[in-house]
Amino acid sequence: MCGAQVVESNPGEASVGLAQSLHQKAEAGDSGAQYELGLYAKQRGDYQEAFNWFQLAAKQGLNGAQVDLAYLYVTGFGTAKDLEQAVHWYGLAAAQGNPNGEYSLGICYLHGEGIAQNSELARKWISLAFRHGDGARSLNATGLTYEIGPDRDLGEALKWYEKAAEMGYSEAQFNVCRLTAQGLVSPADYKASTDWCSTLAERGDPWGEYGLARMFVAGVGMQPDLKKAAEWYKKSAEQGNPAAQFELAALYSQGKGVQKNLPEAYKWATIAGAKKHPEARDFMESLTAQMTKAQISSAQSLALKWTQEHPLDPESSQTLDHIVYNMP
Repeated sequence: MCGAQVVESNPGEASVGLAQSLHQKAEAGDSGAQYELGLYAKQRGDYQEAFNWFQLAAKQGLNGAQVDLAYLYVTGFGTAKDLEQAVHWYGLAAAQGNPNGEYSLGICYLHGEGIAQNSELARKWISLAFRHGDGARSLNATGLTYEIGPDRDLGEALKWYEKAAEMGYSEAQFNVCRLTAQGLVSPADYKASTDWCSTLAERGDPWGEYGLARMFVAGVGMQPDLKKAAEWYKKSAEQGNPAAQFELAALYSQGKGVQKNLPEAYKWATIAGAKKHPEARDFMESLTAQMTKAQISSAQSLALKWTQEHPLDPESSQTLDHIVYNMP
């Protein structure tokens, strides 16, 4: 996705007096107060109000507000989705040296969203973000520019992923796990991939759990074990990982590693489909041909119950985005 969610410091609950003071300052044109009110509104989930305040502050040149305004344009929260506008505001923030703006502008260049794809400019802006304190996230993104850009160089990508992984960045650790386990960088280092996936999985990271499950399926650096694979897929699926949800559905549909259960398979496929897993719809259609109406109704109820018990946070929902999750 073009740009990235920025985690701001939690503004907390404003007292009545503070809220009134902020409103007075904001109405008088104070950009800092406008931005604070935008953050309060975003915290409450009132994205339209947040958009209004961020826009006022952003137009006065406040780079933090420019980044948050751009993110709302990326997601379509509180306004119509508009990637060109997002790039515009990220660019203004980046020009002021805001590392979130620089990083996000680089990601837009990387994916060619809202602006023409350009890996060289992507690396330039991501590098500036790192120099301005962005940290491991930018090192990992630099790796991405070598993996998914036109000048693909997986060896170079792995070097950057490893740097970010050593700094504790979980997506980079998964990327190291993924590239080495698939043998995409020769020679395949199964011990490194197993170590990184295991490290992530044991601390409860959903992508680490997913990666370890994939390794148990394929027998990468270990004996294949579909029962253990199903256990790790389920841990990841329960945390909302759509890739794991889909793979778990596949195991239930075939009775591999778990007892065959078509309603359970349909349930997990439905949940993954709601998160836009690209293969879920066709998979559900194939299951429908094997199920009774009563089974389908039961599965839909199970999916609805799970979804209600695990409400989706629109700002932190996981996507499949750029990462290729297939193991050998």
